Amino acid sequence: MRRQPSAWVSALALLAASGCGSDGGGGGGNTTPQNPESVIDLRADVNRNGTVDLADATEDQAEETWDTSHGAIFLANVDDDSLRCPKGQDMDVLTDVQLSQCFDAADEVVNGDEDLADMARLRTVPWPEAPDDAIGHVTVAAGKGNVRLFKNNGGQWSVLPEDGTLTPAELRAGVELAIEGKDVLRDASVWDGFADVVFDVSGGTDPKTKKAFPSGQDTVRLRMAPILLSHHLQAPEQIYATLLGGSASDAFRTDLGNAAGQSNVPQGLHEADPFDLDQWTQDWMEIGWMSMPAAGGAQHKIDVYIRSANVEKKNKPESPLRPAGRYVYQTDLMHGKDVAGVTPSYDINHSGSMDSLNSYGNTETIPPYELNGQKFPMGRLFRGSVPSFFPDPAFQKMLDAQAVQPIVNVDTSWLLVGHVDETISFLKMDNARGWGLLINDAALAKKMLEDLVTQGNGDVPFFVGLQFLTDAGSFVDAQTSAKQILANTEVMKSSQEAVVEVDAQVEILKKEVGLTDADFAVSPFTHWPSFGYSLAYQPGTVNGISLSDKDFGAPVTHGPDIGGKDPFQTQLETELAKHGITVRWIEDWDLYHRLSGEVHCGSNTKRALPVNKWWESGK
Repeated sequence: MRRQPSAWVSALALLAASGCGSDGGGGGGNTTPQNPESVIDLRADVNRNGTVDLADATEDQAEETWDTSHGAIFLANVDDDSLRCPKGQDMDVLTDVQLSQCFDAADEVVNGDEDLADMARLRTVPWPEAPDDAIGHVTVAAGKGNVRLFKNNGGQWSVLPEDGTLTPAELRAGVELAIEGKDVLRDASVWDGFADVVFDVSGGTDPKTKKAFPSGQDTVRLRMAPILLSHHLQAPEQIYATLLGGSASDAFRTDLGNAAGQSNVPQGLHEADPFDLDQWTQDWMEIGWMSMPAAGGAQHKIDVYIRSANVEKKNKPESPLRPAGRYVYQTDLMHGKDVAGVTPSYDINHSGSMDSLNSYGNTETIPPYELNGQKFPMGRLFRGSVPSFFPDPAFQKMLDAQAVQPIVNVDTSWLLVGHVDETISFLKMDNARGWGLLINDAALAKKMLEDLVTQGNGDVPFFVGLQFLTDAGSFVDAQTSAKQILANTEVMKSSQEAVVEVDAQVEILKKEVGLTDADFAVSPFTHWPSFGYSLAYQPGTVNGISLSDKDFGAPVTHGPDIGGKDPFQTQLETELAKHGITVRWIEDWDLYHRLSGEVHCGSNTKRALPVNKWWESGK
């Protein structure tokens, strides 16, 4: 929007009030030269239609503000379009710190057309009458130091100097600019993601009238896209699992791949191959995205693969993080064109006793909802954290800085692993809300065991041919029966404690989300103690993978064979069938269950963009 100094505007008002410039009815005509006028107008995609329109007035309306309905957007340019980062074993020469800086915005170069596509545009409106002594500047006020501007010089892009000087010729023709974020948002107290780009002009002198053109400035506010994490209602595009040798891994990956195929996951199963062979694929990376408006109502997206903030080598400050997380840089499937591996913020001195909470089984996403006039169109993050047992605060600040998905915390300190995916999973459901929770119900598991005894099936074996791994690290025969489980005081005590703890988690979700009893489905399995904490004794069927709105991958329960059917499998199939969901059974006992995890822990999912756009949150 053109700006003129207040003194100049006042002078124009006085001239109008005194009748200057009119013939006053006397027929004398206008003998006063017209006042010169500067064109000081910077445009961005304020109306979010994916283009910068110089002729569209909506691009100029309230452009110095940002809310749910308007405001320009740009991306953190952290993908690797030029494929500068070494891949495979060649990346071993780089430390964790060096890898974290291996992306397009780490230099002052536009790395080809694909890199340019990741940048948002700004334009100055041409001022054809700009005199030879006019001079302009485009600078960054709020956000300075966190963004970079490039200028189009006849098709060649170069970084705009800090003073942002524009010549008279550039003022006449108008200038195209591109903006990138130098890094993702990390700490809102340092930078909140907003950047104010200022276009100011010293007007010079009109060669015809010899009058000074007014000086002034125009400001456009832009917001850098946050990293959004996916929820289970977003359609899966690809499933990931770590490729390991051995029959246990083969069985798991075969079942998971078949389930992905049966659920019509477009890109099927990708077998990740991190060099240290970390099987907990859910835990060493989290998958999200950043996006900005594109032409035709589309979105330009960068998929983001965030390695975990697990610190495993405090004595190696240049490479302290969980090694498997390096995989997000290892392949151009995750770090290349429109895909970005990202290293999270972390505190190398955060307590190692809480480090499990930094694994991503402890970071899930509540689907979109509204409650008491508050809207969460991108949902909210869901984590285990209490004052005495909490994830890395540095990474917590990074999540908070994204602003769009405020966090709901529950207590997971009673669980051995401490992850929210051990007790709760979010699913598409046939209810008024359209989605709900699958929750662990240890009380129902106990009742089902009692029913087996009542029906005369109390001695039918569970866990046939399988082994447990004890706290001492030895293998023991796992086979048992309903009678034996009910007689196991440790299992019964831990299961009763689990009922109380899960109920407390549910109450928090009811309060924060407005859930009702119609929004819950139940997953019965018992618990037992391990190292003084609680762990699923039977396979934790809640800890599964949402493969589509109609498909859920759950661990094989290995319950008793009663007339050719396992009642624990039958229960879950019947429970989810109420919502049109088919259970896809996945064998995970040897590789995951007896090692304190389940299907969700061993898998990960890249999901499609949701219908909602993050900027509709106004954050």
